[in-house]
Amino acid sequence: MDYRFHKIIGKITLILIVMILALSACSGNNSQDTPPLLTSEPTSSPTQTAEPASKLTVCLGEEPQTLYLYAGSTQAMWSVLEAIYDGPIDTINNLPVPVILNELPRLDNGGVKLQSVTVSQGDKVANTTGDVVSLQKGVKVFPEGCTSESCAIEWDGSSAINLVQMTADFSLLPGLKWSDGEALTAEDSVYSYQLSADPATKVVKTNINRTASYESIAAETVKWTGIPGYLTTRPSSFFWLPQPKHLLETFTAEDLNSAEITNKSPMGWGAYQISEWVPGSEIRLVKNPNYFKSAEGLPKFDELIYRFLPTMPNADLSPLVNGECDIMDTSTGLDDQIQSVRELELAGSITSYFGQGPAWEAINFGIKPASYDAVYNPYEDRQDFFGDVRTRQAFASCINRPAIISDVLLSQSQIPPTYLPLTNPLAVQGLPIIGYDTAAGIQLLEEVGWKDQDGNPETPRTAAGVANVFNDTPFSLTYSVSDTEQNRKIAHIVVTSMKDCGVEVTPIFLAPSELLAAGPEGPLFGRNFDLAQLGWSSGNLPSCFLYTSSEIPTIDNNWLGQHYGGLNLTGYSNLDYDAYCSAILNAGLDATIFNQNNQFTQQTLANDLPMLPLFYQIKAMASRVDLCGLSLDTSARSGLVNIEGIEISQTCDAK
Repeated sequence: MDYRFHKIIGKITLILIVMILALSACSGNNSQDTPPLLTSEPTSSPTQTAEPASKLTVCLGEEPQTLYLYAGSTQAMWSVLEAIYDGPIDTINNLPVPVILNELPRLDNGGVKLQSVTVSQGDKVANTTGDVVSLQKGVKVFPEGCTSESCAIEWDGSSAINLVQMTADFSLLPGLKWSDGEALTAEDSVYSYQLSADPATKVVKTNINRTASYESIAAETVKWTGIPGYLTTRPSSFFWLPQPKHLLETFTAEDLNSAEITNKSPMGWGAYQISEWVPGSEIRLVKNPNYFKSAEGLPKFDELIYRFLPTMPNADLSPLVNGECDIMDTSTGLDDQIQSVRELELAGSITSYFGQGPAWEAINFGIKPASYDAVYNPYEDRQDFFGDVRTRQAFASCINRPAIISDVLLSQSQIPPTYLPLTNPLAVQGLPIIGYDTAAGIQLLEEVGWKDQDGNPETPRTAAGVANVFNDTPFSLTYSVSDTEQNRKIAHIVVTSMKDCGVEVTPIFLAPSELLAAGPEGPLFGRNFDLAQLGWSSGNLPSCFLYTSSEIPTIDNNWLGQHYGGLNLTGYSNLDYDAYCSAILNAGLDATIFNQNNQFTQQTLANDLPMLPLFYQIKAMASRVDLCGLSLDTSARSGLVNIEGIEISQTCDAK
């Protein structure tokens, strides 16, 4: 299976103000000589004026540092690149959709094939979890003809062995051209692969390492061959976004890291091409005359401007209202200005677009601090506040999560029942969410042994028979969270909610660099916290490894876990859950095993609550009210994935 490293999101509020810059239009004269009229008085003909060229202005929250595919990846960068590269494969509703390919390769359409390959000791192969390893005794692999864990074997170190090997053919649409008119061919994708593989190109090499070969087998066809034993349900992730070989091949990969031709004026095949970059102000693009959808009347505008907005203490949306910006994209920080955006929309001044996920916010319980790793010593260690699942369930009842959704996020998000957005086909539907119920929370705390022994609502409950907690210990906790305006509002709700249940919570507001510092010094990844609010980003596939025992950061694994970076900072450990997640990771192409255990892992987390999900993080855009064709799909790489189809109209089919 494909499992990409999931970056930790420390959500920093960026409040933006729009610079005022008039929207101009290009115009021109179409004057002609007028024949003399047979009149006694000379008469001049009226001047014929051509219609002004159409222009769309997109406002970005920052100036991209680069537009080179292999030198960065920011929201602002991809907003621009959507206009230059159409596809090659878009993600729509969490599923890959071909744009410049005839179709995506699959086993059922013959695009994906499985073959047999002989391997021997020391060869580079993939084990059943997709890790690239040296073939040695004890390595678990998929032999020839095997695509699921049920037939996987551990190599004995001496027997002859053939492994299964996957190939995928990618067929380009005919007649594709770069914006300079040169043909776009399979060689351009192969060249991009070679750039990505070059040590001088500083990108993650995960897919490179899983590739045995990537070659052009026809002018419009590329063949990917995986390393022996590697199986993926997403072969589309092994198509490399083409780069113009005819333009770049005289440069070294090192040169391209800083070259103007890649960083400031990359060539593409999309709807627009760059005409000018004015540093600190804007990037101007014009319609690409060689765009493969031009016969469909696309794109809708002759000129596209990306304008950079300055960062200021308070956002000012007036340029959008006044027509100086047609769109404010997801990089402008509108997710922190929900109230202002909604008020303007209700007034009929703008149209807003909100999306949820894939990032989600949760309060993580410090179930097992690092000081417990040798042995739990109640005389020296923090008391075992969260070892009993009922305590965690009590917090779920006590914290007024609906108020966070309604008051802080203005009902633009929802409480996640799982770590995947509900729009993801792999998200388990119908999982229970513990509702806000102070009385139910208090009852659970009483059952565990947290008693209100003095009858004073201003003092916290104390322990009376709580397992692994000294009697009379006050239920007083710290709550670590990054210091943003939004998080301060959330913290206020958490603190007051828990006080109603008799638990004292003291927020500690930290800079993201402090909160996310590596272990052992960092509070989160050093596992030295009581409660900690953090955002995680989910990929298209289940991130079950976030809570496996092997990913608990400890001194023995250098605070990095065993495989995925030590992301289980809660210390949560459940052997059944570990087995379910292992089955997912080792499922190969067995959809039944994958889906069954995917359901088990999400159900287990919903019951055990190593973390308390708060909300899906919001992405937001806004536009003028008569703009059509814009939507916000949070699974896509950019909110402007349909930049070529956007238009201005008084009658939109759908907003």
